[in-house]
Amino acid sequence: MFQELKLFFTDYPRQILEMQGVRPAELPAGLMDRLLDYRDRSLAILEDAQVFRIDVDAYWMMSELINEMKREGLDELFSQVQLPFPTMIIMPPLVGADGIMRQNDGSVFGLVTQVDDEIYTQRFAIRQNTVGPSAYCMITKGMGASAVPTPTRELFEAVGMPVLDGLIEEELAMSRNFLGLAVAIATLLRHHGMLDVQQVSLHPRHERRQAERSGKVLPDTLITKIALGKAGRGQVEAMQEGISTDERKGSPRRTHWVRGHYMKGRSGKIVWRMPHLRGAGPLVPQLRQVTGSASASGPATTQQVNDT
Repeated sequence: MFQELKLFFTDYPRQILEMQGVRPAELPAGLMDRLLDYRDRSLAILEDAQVFRIDVDAYWMMSELINEMKREGLDELFSQVQLPFPTMIIMPPLVGADGIMRQNDGSVFGLVTQVDDEIYTQRFAIRQNTVGPSAYCMITKGMGASAVPTPTRELFEAVGMPVLDGLIEEELAMSRNFLGLAVAIATLLRHHGMLDVQQVSLHPRHERRQAERSGKVLPDTLITKIALGKAGRGQVEAMQEGISTDERKGSPRRTHWVRGHYMKGRSGKIVWRMPHLRGAGPLVPQLRQVTGSASASGPATTQQVNDT
């Protein structure tokens, strides 16, 4: 995934031009210069990119929190965030044709770059070692967001490969999702126990061994795996408990997780309130009276029991 994208930009835009049989001299004036500038900037950005692979449970939690923020009008968090790295590659899980969410194999990912107070987000896809480049870049600054065509979009139009409107909307929707995930990672990493962070190889051991048997050597590239920490697991438990409680209108358990949430603090900034256990203190013995009902064999009876 990561190496394929670097190779794509190393050879950009030659491969697209050759595929369509178009010579550089046949492009509109100035387009080739914009394409080469885009290539150089992309390669420089990828040199410092940090790859984040999000597991299924962490993705579910962050997606729910992002949707909640939107419903409550807390999108301004996006204007306050400082990403942990200038460039992040976000790999979320994938939803298969059967509707089941599975770990992303690197075929769809987002490139999120922060420069000063602006965040640039692009979507890329890889199918059979072929890169599907981004046609649009979403630029977020403060509370505003705009979609700007990349030079690749201009190139597609010039060589007779117009991008359909439906595909554009799909790409921008994915970019918004990638940006939300980057913001969630940036904020939750600052709170102990919400996320579990591990450095792992981009290629699992069995995948590297299989490549070696076929005469190939895969690079031992390290990526950051994002999973749930202890507090994060409690957050998911509380969120799922809230869903089931709404459905059955039942009473919560004596000891249960209270979900964390984003909220606006007194300073006007968006802050995160940590999830916490409720009812987890020591058991307190209490004296209760239990009264049995009268029956044909005798009157009602009363006895004392210790209820802990």
